Amino acid sequence: MKLKTIDNLKVLIVLPGFPLDINSIKGGVHAAVSNLLHGFLSKDICIRVLSFNNDIVSRQVFKFSDSIEIVYEPEGPFPFHSLNYLFKGSIILKNNIKEFKPDILHFQTGNTLMFTRLFGTLGLKSILTIHAFAFEELKTKTSIKDKVTFWFNGFINDLLPIKNIVYISESSKQKHFSKKINNAALIPNALRPAYFNIPLSNKTQNQLLYIGVINNRKNLIHLLQTISRLQDENIFFTLNVLGGYKDKDYENLIEDYMDNSKLKNYVHFRGWVNQDDAINYIADSNILVIPSFQETLPMVIAENMAAGKVIVSSAVGGIPEMIEHQQNGFLFNLSDTHALYNILKLLYHNDQLVINIGKKAKEFAVSGYHCNEVAEKTIGFYQQVLNS
Repeated sequence: MKLKTIDNLKVLIVLPGFPLDINSIKGGVHAAVSNLLHGFLSKDICIRVLSFNNDIVSRQVFKFSDSIEIVYEPEGPFPFHSLNYLFKGSIILKNNIKEFKPDILHFQTGNTLMFTRLFGTLGLKSILTIHAFAFEELKTKTSIKDKVTFWFNGFINDLLPIKNIVYISESSKQKHFSKKINNAALIPNALRPAYFNIPLSNKTQNQLLYIGVINNRKNLIHLLQTISRLQDENIFFTLNVLGGYKDKDYENLIEDYMDNSKLKNYVHFRGWVNQDDAINYIADSNILVIPSFQETLPMVIAENMAAGKVIVSSAVGGIPEMIEHQQNGFLFNLSDTHALYNILKLLYHNDQLVINIGKKAKEFAVSGYHCNEVAEKTIGFYQQVLNS
C-alpha cells in the first residue's frame, strides 16, 4: 500500500452551523475548528469545511485561503436536525465527497450528524473529534425535552460509531475506553496566535471574567453568590459575563438573584461577543472563573492561560489535566461551599500571586495549545489513520 503523505493530502471537515461570518464565532466547537484552520494555513494540505446551516437557502462558498475553503449547505426543510441529516445531509455529504475527492473525513461533532453517514461515505475513512459526551450532559438537564434530546444524541453516537477518535483530554479518553476503536489520538483544541500575543499583567484590578452559555450546568449562580459573600467583608470584585441564556427558568433565577442583591454595579452582562471582542475582555481581566458542574475541556481555559490569566475552576472533567492547583491556576470542589470564596479572597489585591500564576499559566499554554502545533499533530493522526 502506498503511504499517504502531507504533500497530497485532502481532508473534508464536517460540522453543523459554522457561522457565515467567521468573526462572529462565539466559542466551542466552531472556535476549535476556526483555530485549527489557522494552524493548517502553514501546512501543505487541502481542506474543505462542510457546514450544514439553517440560515441559508442555497449553497455558499467562502475562500478561507488558497488551500482552505468553507462550503455552507442548507440543512434541509424538516423541523428536526436528525431528519435533515438523514434525508438531505447524507446526499449533500456524498455529493461533496464526489466533488472534492477527499482522502479522509473529519467529523467535528457526533450526535445526529452521524445520520449523514448512513447511505455511505464512498469507502472513505472517518475521524471523530469528541468535544463532549451527550450522556454526561444529560445528567445536568432539567427539562424533559432536553433530557430526551441528549439521550437520543447519546444513543445515536453508540449506534453509529466512528472507529478513529481524537480525544481533547485524557478524561474523555477514559470515559470512552470501553468503545471499540481502530486508532486514537489525544490532541487538545487549538488556539490562535492572538491569545498568546496578549501581554502579561503587571498588577491586578480584581477583574473577574465568565465566558460561556448561562445555564444550570455552567453554575453562574455559585459565582454570583460568592461575589456577594465577599462584598459583605468589603472585598469588591467586578465581573464581566460573556455569554447568553438558553434556559428561561435559569435566566429568571439569575435575574431574580441580581434584583435582590447589591451586585448591579459590579456584575456586567455583555451578551455573546465575537472572538476579537472576547480577546479584548480577556486582556482587560485578571481571573477567569469556571464554576461548572460538568465540562470536558473548555477552550476558554486554554485561551485565558495563553493570555497569562489566572484560572479558578471547579475540578471537573478534563480541567485538572490543565490546571495544577496553586501552580498554574486554582481548582476547587463544588461540595466545599467555602472553596471558591477562599481562593478569590486570597487573590484579592494580591499582585504578586496573580502575576506569578499567570506567567506559569502562559508557559503551560505555549507548550501545547498553539494552532500550529495542534495542526501538526492532527495531520500526523490523519496519516496514521490512512496508513493503518
